[in-house]
Amino acid sequence: MRLATWLLMGCMGLSSAVCAAENVVGEDKKNDLEISIYNNNLALVKEERNVNLKQGINDIAFEGVASQIKPETALLDAPGIKVLEQNYDYDLLTANNIIDKSVGEKVKTVMVNPANGENIFDNAEIISAAYGQPLLKFSYGIETQFPGRLVFEKLPASLRSEPTLVAKIDSSETADKNISLAYLTNGINWKTNYVAKVVSAEKLNLTGWVTINNESGADYNNAKVQLIAGDVNQVAAADGVRPLMVMAKSARVMNDYAAVESALVAPESLSGYHLYNLPLKTDIKDKQTKQISLLEKNDVAYKKEANMRSPLYFNYNSPAEFKQVHPDMIYVLKNENSSNLGLPLPSGIMRFYENDKDGNMQFIGENTISHVAKGEEMRLNLGSYFNVFANGKVAKVTKLSENKTQEPGDACATLTTEYAYDAEVTFNNANVFAQEVVFEQNINPDAKVENESVKGSLKDAGTYVWSVSVPAEGKQTLTFRVVAPYKNRSCR
Repeated sequence: MRLATWLLMGCMGLSSAVCAAENVVGEDKKNDLEISIYNNNLALVKEERNVNLKQGINDIAFEGVASQIKPETALLDAPGIKVLEQNYDYDLLTANNIIDKSVGEKVKTVMVNPANGENIFDNAEIISAAYGQPLLKFSYGIETQFPGRLVFEKLPASLRSEPTLVAKIDSSETADKNISLAYLTNGINWKTNYVAKVVSAEKLNLTGWVTINNESGADYNNAKVQLIAGDVNQVAAADGVRPLMVMAKSARVMNDYAAVESALVAPESLSGYHLYNLPLKTDIKDKQTKQISLLEKNDVAYKKEANMRSPLYFNYNSPAEFKQVHPDMIYVLKNENSSNLGLPLPSGIMRFYENDKDGNMQFIGENTISHVAKGEEMRLNLGSYFNVFANGKVAKVTKLSENKTQEPGDACATLTTEYAYDAEVTFNNANVFAQEVVFEQNINPDAKVENESVKGSLKDAGTYVWSVSVPAEGKQTLTFRVVAPYKNRSCR
């Protein structure tokens, strides 16, 4: 027997005790629903419900809140009320829960007579239950595997048909009031996916989609939706202070949103984060994934770069060499108005497509982007160049000088030897067009580069970079010398 049959007395779907004591405010009383969804499995829900209050103490049950609500963050507000107590009831009305909560209660039992199909009724007491499997005490003995059905005349008072926030409210007057309810909930998230269609050697078309996934245990119907990009700090679950502060601050900002005129999502800044307003109210059902257009930009400027990080290192007693290393394929996009972008981009995956010579679209790679502010540069590694590779080595190591120093009274001396490392790197290009390769070499901060066959520059304190043009179906060799000191301490 895995399913119970219920005979409900009094209120349908609620116990008589609950019906008599509480003012139940269902989802049909919701209005002005707003939800702000964060990247890190978090959302702020804000709504109003019309409640009939009597003067004095009221027990109000707000049905249909999210099952993953963070109860310590709930805020109730209306003129002339004071919230004395809040409880979140999440023990839901299921067949197993009814049996588990009815231990010690009398129930009717029903069996079907196999000879004539008639029902045979009896009475029993549930003396124990585990996961909906009851032990029943009949007048004739105890049944452990009762083959019939159970009929309950009432429901346990502690069970709810849906997650419910119950509040004890002191009202200064008898009146109908719109009570504002706001809370944080887990179980709802959003992410961004981008499609970049390469249309020429310098331009691409970029579209972005927002994907919202709702596992919070509640429906959000006809809701105004905001998406917040940024990593919001949250304190451990044992401390509810920080979430309350974050929620209250966000709730204040939500009252100041401007009207959205664009057909796409409209962005605005929010206390160091970035907020995207959906242009129309929408329904987000529980266990639903929804996609919404975020942006559509054509003729976005980009640069394609062959980038190679040198495997060479400089050690006077250990020659370095590498063979057939392919450069990375880097797509560089500047998030600027001059590139036909210039708007905040939430983190997500950017996938690139390009037509082959026959006009067939092909997938050429993907990478993730973090939150990209206006003015930032994106460097996306999509793979490596198949037709371009390089061989390199340190061809010669020369000792240039040696100097020993020792401070007065110091038992140890420092021997500084300066070495010159002559390196050569040959780039091979099998393409039918010339290829520019950016070659980056790690060097010590106290080293210097000399005798370059191609003029380079210092990228930062530890990186030197060259841009080498390799002819179509040809080769190009880069030679350079690195002069670096080697220091050794010796003690007598």
